[in-house]
Amino acid sequence: MLLFVAFAALSIGQSDDSVAISPIDPKALEMEIGEKEWFGVYFLDQKVGYAATSRSPLKDGGELVHTEAAYTMAAAGQIARSVLASSVLLDDQKRLSQFDFFLSAHPVRLAARGEYREKQLVLEVFQAGEKQQLELPMEVPPQVGASLPAWVDSLEFIREGEVHELPYFDPVSLSYRDITVRVDSTELLPNGEEAYWFERDFGGVTTRSLMLSNGELLREESAMGLAMKRETAEEARRLPTDDRVVDVIALSAVPLDKNIGDAREREEIRLRVLGIESSGLLHDPPLQSVVGDEVHVRVPSADSLPVLPLASEDLELEAFVKTGPFLMVDHAEIMAQSREILDGVTDRVSGAEALNTWVHGALKKVPTLGIPNALEVLRVGQGDCNEHTALYVALARASGIPARIAAGVVYSDRIAEEGAFFYHAWPEVHFGEAGWIPVDPTFGQFPADATHIKIVEGGLDKQIAIMGVMGRLGFELLKPQQVPDAPAR
Repeated sequence: MLLFVAFAALSIGQSDDSVAISPIDPKALEMEIGEKEWFGVYFLDQKVGYAATSRSPLKDGGELVHTEAAYTMAAAGQIARSVLASSVLLDDQKRLSQFDFFLSAHPVRLAARGEYREKQLVLEVFQAGEKQQLELPMEVPPQVGASLPAWVDSLEFIREGEVHELPYFDPVSLSYRDITVRVDSTELLPNGEEAYWFERDFGGVTTRSLMLSNGELLREESAMGLAMKRETAEEARRLPTDDRVVDVIALSAVPLDKNIGDAREREEIRLRVLGIESSGLLHDPPLQSVVGDEVHVRVPSADSLPVLPLASEDLELEAFVKTGPFLMVDHAEIMAQSREILDGVTDRVSGAEALNTWVHGALKKVPTLGIPNALEVLRVGQGDCNEHTALYVALARASGIPARIAAGVVYSDRIAEEGAFFYHAWPEVHFGEAGWIPVDPTFGQFPADATHIKIVEGGLDKQIAIMGVMGRLGFELLKPQQVPDAPAR
């Protein structure tokens, strides 16, 4: 589920005798675990989960932070559950020294360990029964979500208007970049104590946190109506019963002023962008053009696509046939499945269509609150748009077909009778001079219809940016006309 990235980013063992990074052992730290702070997690004021965190000071001036979270949500009438847990060891400057991270979203599990060493973060990621080791160059130890309260506690003074630039690592998407933290305002609590609103920007996504000067978190508000509210342990863990679980897909619908009919028949669409600057959508001509406050999408038919060899030899597209942490393209099982599907296929159109048909038919349509891993998806045979997309892209790349991930919104009247746009992910395949063509194995479309409005290109590290438009984006349907060639901006 595309929305899960937002929930996981807000809240945040597996053993192997051969690992190079030792797991954090709280017993060896000779200190008492701090008292837990409990929070209810809400989406548009509807309870969807809980989170809890504890901070424990260490003798060397560092700190150990434990975090746990659980979510129960519905999508398209099906219930999905997820559990996250992490331990973060901070140095005496309240920066990341070491972390453990675990996510369980049945039947998928993800575990990761990381340790900062000599200007790099060394990671071990466990997915689908496999272990991957990654090394991310970093000049200084980064902050993580769990370390920010301790960082606030370390500030000698807190002044309104102050701005801090901090290196930041997100263990959910395995992404690293700077965040901007601004002291937005001061709030006087009923007991006379001062609290501070900290506003942080990560990849264009803004999150506001109300904290005491010691870093104690009282409330957090993120994009699209997502919030954490301080509660008692009993209140926080009281989740909706199965008959009252919140359908986050329906609640996050992007409104349209009219029903457009059968979206599958649309090869062209023209929309006025409402609620946000049109620059929040990708200008990617010739398929998607953003002009003024409008977005135009025109998708060519399969018959009009150029005849190309199955595998690409274009060096400029080399990055789009490579493996990655969540796209294990060079794994034997991925490669074998790709060869089986494409046996005897020599051209790219036939190959891309065959993969689309196979993935659509092979995967059971089940909402998943997890991090999509292509190998895991192949083995469990189920998932939603993220899982369909990850598996398709991995299988395509394994055969040399240049493919990438796109995410944005798509029109559907199957979720809401009146029709609306919903957040969605899908693959794109490169077809030479025709450019990147959308396909949709979740819906079984080749090419995908023109209602696939793209916001970002790339994996989870890029998809976080979608949070910046959630809850604000809307569309007005316009009559098709000639798409201008002028650049969007």
